[in-house]
Amino acid sequence: MRETLQKLVDKMNEDPSGLDHLSATYNFILSEGGQYSIEFFDQGVELNEEATDHAKCSLRLKKENLHKLIDGQLNATSAFMMGKIKVDGNIGLALKLQNVLNNYR
Repeated sequence: MRETLQKLVDKMNEDPSGLDHLSATYNFILSEGGQYSIEFFDQGVELNEEATDHAKCSLRLKKENLHKLIDGQLNATSAFMMGKIKVDGNIGLALKLQNVLNNYR
């Protein structure tokens, strides 16, 4: 999972125009174990291999569903409604993340 997330972060840092001025920290908590945080700031992105207390939005999901979300095979809104993703915190930021991910497919 780390490799997949790092590739995404690298792609975003190479061309930050698709970040839509997003400034927020997200936690990704995997049901199989593993936690990551991604921080979007001033047209840059940073990946950490642990969850953080200052995240405004935390997504709880299976590793398989995170891969699908990144690849565009899973819509965040539909996944939330079906219970495949649980969101703690700002749901609006979860929707904003979906838009940003769409820019990097």
